[in-house]
Amino acid sequence: MKHLKLTIACLFLCSAIHAQTPQSLNDTLTARFNRGDYKGFYALGSVQWQQNNKEEGIEGWLNYIQALCGSIKTAHFDHAAHDTSYFTWDGQKKMMSFLLKTSGSGHFDSFDFRDYHLPATAIALQPIPTDNPRKTRLDMAVHNSTVDFMVTHKLIGLSIGIVRDGKKYTYNYGTVEKGKAQLPGSTTTFELASVTKTFTGILLAQAILDKKLQLTDDIRKYMNGDFPNLQYQDHPIRIVDLSNHTSGLPVELPNLDTFKNAFDVLRMYDSYTNAQFLADIRKVKIDTLPGTRYGYSNAGVKLLGIILEKVYGQTYAGLLKKYITGPMQMKHTRIASAISDTTSYTKGYDGLSNPMPHVNFNMFGGAGSILSTAKEMLNYVEQNISEQIPAVKLAHRQTFASADGAMGLCWQINRKTVNGTRIWKSGGALGFRSYLAVVPEKKIGIIWLSNRSDLPEEELSDMVDKLLQEALKEE
Repeated sequence: MKHLKLTIACLFLCSAIHAQTPQSLNDTLTARFNRGDYKGFYALGSVQWQQNNKEEGIEGWLNYIQALCGSIKTAHFDHAAHDTSYFTWDGQKKMMSFLLKTSGSGHFDSFDFRDYHLPATAIALQPIPTDNPRKTRLDMAVHNSTVDFMVTHKLIGLSIGIVRDGKKYTYNYGTVEKGKAQLPGSTTTFELASVTKTFTGILLAQAILDKKLQLTDDIRKYMNGDFPNLQYQDHPIRIVDLSNHTSGLPVELPNLDTFKNAFDVLRMYDSYTNAQFLADIRKVKIDTLPGTRYGYSNAGVKLLGIILEKVYGQTYAGLLKKYITGPMQMKHTRIASAISDTTSYTKGYDGLSNPMPHVNFNMFGGAGSILSTAKEMLNYVEQNISEQIPAVKLAHRQTFASADGAMGLCWQINRKTVNGTRIWKSGGALGFRSYLAVVPEKKIGIIWLSNRSDLPEEELSDMVDKLLQEALKEE
């Protein structure tokens, strides 16, 4: 009797699987995705699909999507075309389109993920606060792209500044803090994160013009003490290697992966001195020839800032004011000198919309500790478009190139964008995301500031290029 019951149960289960609709299969896949059961997700693929796709590869892909989107809150059917069903997966961090191809066997024949975009009718209905007048073509292009991006990426607040032929435009969206009806303004302060590096690049260019150092100098020439580790096969790390991320130094010092959360990191950095930083550098082992391989390093640019302080005998803050923020009329642009320096700017949030602590100068120094506003960054964008200041022009000059792109002095260079040669830098702090791009030959540029971190680089880049294209069309 027990065997009969088991047989009946198995037949019922098999029948249920074969009877699964695309919607029920999607629901099953969503549930397995949310609990990280990627093996179970894989198991629902057809035999032929499994023969063409390795389990470990699919698990890695799903893990990446999980990091990008977070857990899926809702997953609803959108439309169908031929044998493919399109679902909208609304994740904690991001919305995605999920494509599911089935043949009625209870298993999927293939699946895919695509970026999700709101329909035009949905964009028009979104109640996101903004000061965008929505009168010109550029106004509407900014509005449609921004509302779509904010909703699909769960943004909280955003300030955008655009320069075209010397004319400036600013647009603000959302709020400076969750739960507050307070629209950001052109004078609202955001963390620039790694956009700070472009300032350090210009200061380095100024030091070269002032003959304080040379790009080919061994960095140890400007470091007190003995650092025999800062070389590989008798080839030392040079100043230029710090500026274009080919030094071989690690991304961070110390390794931030050893800390439980961002608040612990900030507590450590609040008393982290340059002496401790240099002691940590002394423990680094360089395993590649400096100047030959790109490897992003906050530690390298932070060290560059320390070297600039040494050659000038001034603080980074003093150099910033003397050579950049003073001449460019950026009197409210400053370094984050302490964790308590939080009274005048927006709150930052992580990818799950949890409030994050603000950075301080000890954390990233010249690699990521400047605060500014959209209004003042438009002055900076304008100067980087014109390149009339010699140090600005020199900072844009290429010093390294690879298949992934080119580098100037802390600036990144893309020569094949839809708008021409784009000189740019993005940034991501604990609770902020920023993007700066200029196209000097077209006399256009943009600053994009958000108080939510963890946004995909490629999608930000695509949106920036789209807005720059629209700026070029503006009469």
